[in-house]
Amino acid sequence: MIVVSEIYKLVDENMKRDENILSVDFYFNGEVTVDEATNMVDKMVAMLDDSTDAVAKEFIAHKPTIFTSSPFREENDG
Repeated sequence: MIVVSEIYKLVDENMKRDENILSVDFYFNGEVTVDEATNMVDKMVAMLDDSTDAVAKEFIAHKPTIFTSSPFREENDG
């Protein structure tokens, strides 16, 4: 499911390289840990790395930054 909302845009005058950054939230089942979620995204990115599609080559890097855990988990090990 894709949820489209208005995207907050800004210009970061402190950027050191000529690149744009789009922050995206991925939603996982409440049982998925931060390590599992990171591995899933890494695998998705690896598929792009292996792609011959010219558009996929525009994607140059990724960096997980925030993981929000569900309060409904008994063991909130994140």
